[in-house]
Amino acid sequence: MDDVTGIARVLLASLDRIRFPWIFDIPKRKPTAHEREIALRWTAGLRTVQDVQTSRKMRSAARQEKAVELLLSATGFSKVAPREITVAGGLNRGEFCRESLVADRKCDVPVGLRDGRFLLIECKVSNSSTNSVKRLNRETGGKARGWTEVFGQRAVTAVVLAGVYKLKNLEDAQNKDHVVIFWERELQPLRRFLEEAT
Repeated sequence: MDDVTGIARVLLASLDRIRFPWIFDIPKRKPTAHEREIALRWTAGLRTVQDVQTSRKMRSAARQEKAVELLLSATGFSKVAPREITVAGGLNRGEFCRESLVADRKCDVPVGLRDGRFLLIECKVSNSSTNSVKRLNRETGGKARGWTEVFGQRAVTAVVLAGVYKLKNLEDAQNKDHVVIFWERELQPLRRFLEEAT
């Protein structure tokens, strides 16, 4: 019964009094045809906006991952099937794959550098400076800390960015989490890094 009560509380807290006025009226009543139509259209509109945002985010991430993949192939790295990567291995020098588990955390593009280290690349898009904390510092920075705990200096966490980021968040990612930042619009520094890590 505790689970049911908890779920009911969450649902009631998230109900919109303006969109669903009949739910809060005393005595209880059914919605009018007009109220029901407004609630349905409003909810459908909210869902559509959310779906569009999710779709844009996924397309942007896929575009970034493809750009990184093309660069890796152009610099002589071989694409292999996704696999789990641990301290014991999983990715050889000169190989890369897409979306794989690295020490129990998903990585967008893990790379086996020719010098024996792992380059663990995340691809992030932020539409606002406020959102950049979540995308860069919490998500990527959190993974970087975890990967460093497992692999030590053998792991280099990098991020390919597009969009809007607060300068402080960029500085924190570099200075506190030791994340190497590359920009999608200019991937030549990433190319140089790949070529020099031999």
